[in-house]
Amino acid sequence: MNVDALKLSVYFGESVLNTGRPASEALMACLADHGIVSATLLRGIEGFGANRRIHAQRFPDVSTDLPLLAVAVDDRKRIERALPDVDVAVPRGLVTLEHARLATGADVVRSTFPEGPGRAVKLTVYCSEREHSHRRPAYREVVALLKRSGATGAVVLAGVDGLLYGTGRRARLFARNGNAPMVIISVGPREPLLASLPALPDLLQEPVITLEGIAQVKHDGELLEPLPTLGRSPETADDVWQTIRIYTRRIAQVDGRPLYTELTRRLREYGGAGATTILGEWGFSSDEVPYGDKFGHVGSHRPTYTVYIDRPNRVADLWPLIDEATADHGIVTSLFVPGYRERAGHIENGRLDVAHRVVAAASAESIKEDWLGTATGVLESASPWLTELRDRILNFSRARGVHQPVVRVTLADGERFFLYALEPGPGENFVTLHPHPERYAELVPTDQGRVPPRALIVPRDAIVKMELLVKPPRGTRSLVSLDMASLAPDRHRSHDP
Repeated sequence: MNVDALKLSVYFGESVLNTGRPASEALMACLADHGIVSATLLRGIEGFGANRRIHAQRFPDVSTDLPLLAVAVDDRKRIERALPDVDVAVPRGLVTLEHARLATGADVVRSTFPEGPGRAVKLTVYCSEREHSHRRPAYREVVALLKRSGATGAVVLAGVDGLLYGTGRRARLFARNGNAPMVIISVGPREPLLASLPALPDLLQEPVITLEGIAQVKHDGELLEPLPTLGRSPETADDVWQTIRIYTRRIAQVDGRPLYTELTRRLREYGGAGATTILGEWGFSSDEVPYGDKFGHVGSHRPTYTVYIDRPNRVADLWPLIDEATADHGIVTSLFVPGYRERAGHIENGRLDVAHRVVAAASAESIKEDWLGTATGVLESASPWLTELRDRILNFSRARGVHQPVVRVTLADGERFFLYALEPGPGENFVTLHPHPERYAELVPTDQGRVPPRALIVPRDAIVKMELLVKPPRGTRSLVSLDMASLAPDRHRSHDP
């Protein structure tokens, strides 16, 4: 099999019931009845959804309603036929659909990755814990192959129930019995992951894989490509959602808390739609030796996998917050979600009509062109100095293919900061500078979005140096890019009707 497919993901709580029995049982039975090629039920360790409550496994906040994530993949028609029954099986939760390429058996060798919103790709391999290769667990052999091939990173997620080729891979409810389904997710450049495909049939008896095009935005603090965005058309606002996935270690910390815990708390505090974290069994990032702990033991070196899903404009608004939390650790990827439906009591958001055309039209290149078009369309400045500065920044960005310029300012008194906005005046020889704050929480909410809290009015001669950078220095937060629209002379009047 080598077909265009849909990946169905269902996020819900373990306390959700379906006519008296766990919704998880009803859902897995539904997927089995429809003959889905692969389905895996994963148990999370932390998360929140529409009810805004955080459910966590950690002490002292131990929850009796930990998040569950079911992932199923098959050809488009079979998944679409299953959707009405999935809707009945899980009366409260989040359902998403994503485009993928599905390949099985010998056909995995001839598979190719579809185009995505960025330059990277994602390869997901489905197998079982019991399967072995070369006298080792097959999932470890697959991870070793991915590492040798040059993948940026990989994580192994162990399920508690599932299907593979229609055969149940079920453990006792939330207990391990050696036959748990496993999902191996890897990300990286296209060519290295393509190079790993011919070896998969030698490691797995009947390999099942999905291939997706994604954007790999960050790796251990380094910005690799811009966060994809989708413009602001009404069609986009209604039809498309966006997912951010963060791969890191459990030992990675932010402000003294585990990275995934602090990120979940911040997303909830600032109005994110929902997030779920799964604890992995095995994995690696970059040139590290694959790491993990023995089954049944909770170890600090185990990998974690966090998924945040929201409207694209909301993801863009909260991106600086995510960037802060991942300033030193983690792989961060992004993908558009063309089908999304959330229910929690009387709350219902989104729909599962797959927005093929809107998502297919999205690309990082279109984002860049949209930004440059906006920037070059500003009114001619009343200040020749500001006009020349704007043109130099635009020429620098175009020549280097930069999505947004980074401008670092040094003043005569030694102060140094990244510039958010710049305006002429007051007066002929003065300029108003708006420095970026160091943290997202310092931004001030306004009708036009969150803006920096500080403005400096200085003589132009007080500016000793302005550096133009292709990307932020390693570890720097994303609150560093220049708002090019601020170079328009009538910036404040432009909001008038």
